[in-house]
Amino acid sequence: MVRGPAQKAQEGPTQEAQQKPAQDEPAHDPTYAPYPNAASFRLGQWFWNGGPQKTLAGFRELLQIVGAPDFRSIDVRQTKWDSINSILGKEDPEEWEDTDAGWLRDEVTISVPYFPRRGVRADPDAGPQNLTIDNFYHRDLVSIIREKLSRKDQDAHFHYEPYELHWQPDEESEPVRVYGEMYSSPAFVDAHRILQASPAEPGCKRPRVVAGLMFWSDATQLTSFGDAKLYPLYLYFANDSKHRRCQPTAHLCEHVAYLQTVRHSL
Repeated sequence: MVRGPAQKAQEGPTQEAQQKPAQDEPAHDPTYAPYPNAASFRLGQWFWNGGPQKTLAGFRELLQIVGAPDFRSIDVRQTKWDSINSILGKEDPEEWEDTDAGWLRDEVTISVPYFPRRGVRADPDAGPQNLTIDNFYHRDLVSIIREKLSRKDQDAHFHYEPYELHWQPDEESEPVRVYGEMYSSPAFVDAHRILQASPAEPGCKRPRVVAGLMFWSDATQLTSFGDAKLYPLYLYFANDSKHRRCQPTAHLCEHVAYLQTVRHSL
């Protein structure tokens, strides 16, 4: 028996039609939270991760998003972008306190000199004052060093023993000391010599080496969505060559702490 159009309409929508959202309603998928659906997530990812200056390559990525077979304009037309950016910009304490990430939170008290504008003699509170920082996020330096020394992919480039580098243009010239790397500097050589001459740990016969720690810090925004400003503390190992430290693809930089700006209450 051949069914006519009227009979098909009376049977109701098929299972495939029931799974698809209505054409006038945006799709909702909690997997992409806080974005409501996949289309909104793709546009948000393109906007925040595509760099401050849009390029031709970025435009092609946008065309792939809006030109996808499953893209529907209704899915992004009603998206509350400002609300989503506000949620993404908020600090997540659970993420900071994740032990797998290695971040710790402690209370730190520092002594800061206080000199009032009206003169030291006129203010009895003048002098060193203790300031307490409740949420100081940092990583354990010992764990960072242990993780660094256990990475086999960087072991071949890590200099465990320092050396002196000399340049002699010809046999008649005197050798000239060359300074270029931290592990060939007099300070590093002296530290290595002092360590080797010091008493060893009882029962330990393993080699003893110096790990040089180099710290930097600069002001930056904590997230791309908010205005939270912190001072990340970066760590490099002086045992790595300065040429490799300048290569972002080498992944030699470590975030060890986030410093905060404090204001005196007096």
